[in-house]
Formats: sequence, structure tokens, C-alpha cells
Amino acid sequence: FCLLGQVILDKNPGLTSVVNKTNIIDSTYRNFQMEVLAGEENMMTKVKENGFTYEFDFSKVYWNSRLATEHDRIAGFLKNGDVVFDVFAGVGPFAIPAARRNCIVYANDLNPESYKWLVHNCKLNKVDKKVQAFNTDGREFIRTVVKEELSKYIKAFSTERKHRLHVVMNLPALALEFLDTFRHLLPEEPHSEVVLPTVHCYGFSKDDNPEKEVKDRAEEMLGTTLKNYSIHLVRKVAPNKEMMCISFELPAEVLFGTQTNNEGEPVSKRPRTDKACSVDSEAQV
Repeated sequence: FCLLGQVILDKNPGLTSVVNKTNIIDSTYRNFQMEVLAGEENMMTKVKENGFTYEFDFSKVYWNSRLATEHDRIAGFLKNGDVVFDVFAGVGPFAIPAARRNCIVYANDLNPESYKWLVHNCKLNKVDKKVQAFNTDGREFIRTVVKEELSKYIKAFSTERKHRLHVVMNLPALALEFLDTFRHLLPEEPHSEVVLPTVHCYGFSKDDNPEKEVKDRAEEMLGTTLKNYSIHLVRKVAPNKEMMCISFELPAEVLFGTQTNNEGEPVSKRPRTDKACSVDSEAQV
């Protein structure tokens, strides 16, 4: 392997290191152990994708260049003035293109290292004024930031009807399990012509019919049957494992209502516990 690594290094002048992944991605922060086959021990990485530049420590964050087409596909749905909530933002491959399209972006990641490089990459790509970055759990991000901002934008957008709301959930191993957080997230529906958010949620499937399996899992977590939806095959991860994206309009009967506890009693308003951090031009990386 070391000889192979040196050959790869010799034939690619732009590379400084060749590494081999030594285990699967099983950590909370989606990074993995690796060994250096040739070159420097330094894992600092600079990647150019779809006209954007991303810098990060590859040993501490998640990055997959095979998702470049998918990042661009989602960006294609976005229009000037839209609002995007990126629940599992990583180092910014969905958030930064959205901000470049003049969207208002709220981007979150649980991994402190991903958050650090998200802030850095927003500055690097000159979109730091358009992105608010957060470092908290995905459920808490939905229950606090998304809840607060959705309420505001739904009211404004339902009046003007010019802009859309998008929620991106790219954590394919777990994202579908987070969908129940949207159940009765907001109080009663303001009126019948309300602008509802479009959710783009990713999941892995080993089923013979991955489209149906992903849809069934989404509907189970939401507690409803989806009508306005589409399913896209992102890529084959393995011979019997696909990465899918289900995009759907979040049904009003799911989003609006009174949250109750196990005894059927209304849940009191939760205090905001996340630390909202606007992208700061003085941020240290």
C-alpha cells in the first residue's frame, strides 16, 4: 500500500498526502480513522467544487467529493431571497452555494470542527454576511432556530408569495429519524394559503425497492402520507446500498398543531438552549 501511495503521489503534483481509510464512519462527528500511505502527516485539505473553495482538516470532518453533483442539484432549486435551513451542514457544501444565490441561510453542525471550518469557508467564499452558523444537535436546531425563524418567514412569504423555504437534511445514516421533530413544531396554521417548507432529506437503503422504503420510513416518522414528493437516487454506495434523497412539501397537518406529552397534555415552551453564532469576520480558525 505504501508503494501504491507513493506512485499516486508522484503522478499527481497537486497532492501532498495519500491516505487510506482504516474504518467505517461510525463516530458522532462523521469522521473516520485513516493511515498516511505517502507524503505529509498534515491532513489540512483544500478542495475546489462547483466554483467554490473549501478548506478543512480532513481527519476531523466529513467530506465526500462524490456528492458534488448533488450539492449542485439542490442549489438549482434555490432562488434569490429564499430561506435555507441546513440541519447537518458540515463544512458548508450546501450552505455556501445557497448563500451565493442570495438566499438567507441558517447552517448547523454538531461537530465543533465542522462548525469552525463552516465559518472559515463562509469567509473564504465571501458569503459570511448571508449565513448564520450554529453548533448544536440537529433536533435542538429544529426545535429552536428553525421553529423561531420558520414562524416569521411563513407569515411574510405567505403574504408576498415570491420566495420559498427549504430544509436540507444530509445525514443519510440518521436524517430520516429526525423528521418526527417537525410534528406540530408550530402552533395553529395561520391560514389555508400558507407557504410550506420543502424538505430535502437523505437516507441509505438496502431494500430491493429503495424509493418505496425511504418514502415509507419518512411517512412513519412524520405520521402522515406524503402527496407532494419526489425521490432521487444520489449514488450507489455499495452493490446493495443506495443513497437516496426524498424531497417533499412538509404537510400542514404535520407542521401545525399543539405538541403534547405522553399524557396528552400540552408541552410548555422550551427555553432556547443553543448558542446562535452569526458568522463573525473575526472568527479564529
